[in-house]
Amino acid sequence: MPGVFISKGMSLRIPSISFTIRDDGEIEGAPVVLEVHFDVCPTWIQLAKKHLSAARRARKARDSAWTVTDEDKKSKALEAEFEASMQAMMAAAIAWDSAYANLKEFVDLPQSIVDQWRKGRTARYSQVSEVVRRAFTLKPKGVKNLRSNLKEIYRFRDLAVHPSGKIQPAQHHPELDVGVEWRFAYFRASNAEVAVIAAAAMLWDLAHNGKPKNERVAEYQGRLASRLQEIFPRGAPKLPTGGKTE
Repeated sequence: MPGVFISKGMSLRIPSISFTIRDDGEIEGAPVVLEVHFDVCPTWIQLAKKHLSAARRARKARDSAWTVTDEDKKSKALEAEFEASMQAMMAAAIAWDSAYANLKEFVDLPQSIVDQWRKGRTARYSQVSEVVRRAFTLKPKGVKNLRSNLKEIYRFRDLAVHPSGKIQPAQHHPELDVGVEWRFAYFRASNAEVAVIAAAAMLWDLAHNGKPKNERVAEYQGRLASRLQEIFPRGAPKLPTGGKTE
């Protein structure tokens, strides 16, 4: 190929350089192969943030629609909030999948554990939590909170990617005080806020405050912190308390 395009956020590595000196004194070298990697963890967090903003707008439209008797308008508003919220929550989970994939390359994870996970079909949140625990020095309470939060984030992801085709009893929508199909109760803006902000805040905390266990994790931590800073220029993402969430 004529060249390699390197963009911001990419990691670059030259795995090896080989050359020989010929009998005539000329140096002859093998082509240099560049290896590149683009971390999509911050990309998915940015997508989650984008879809969360859309979910919030849809929630306002839904509240407005529920003040009138136009059933079609109500339905469309409810569906718009559901779609944006589901995509936001999915993106938040995938961001953690990406962080896991990166960190897994930098820690000592015995093949026996990988085989055990595969055989026992260990839950994704458990696998992710274990890799993070091996990458960073965490207190027991921190590991517990990480597992608990990731369990909920991945529960919503599983509900989205493994939808049931069964007819089920209507679920109470706490904001509309009416029964709805369960997806409209689960995938709403208020739930998306909690899932997305929790996912982003935990990544931010690891990137800015985590204590890496080795140099490779530290290098990744620095790159992640830099990109998250661009996505959240005002600092660590927080749940809204009357103001606007970053």
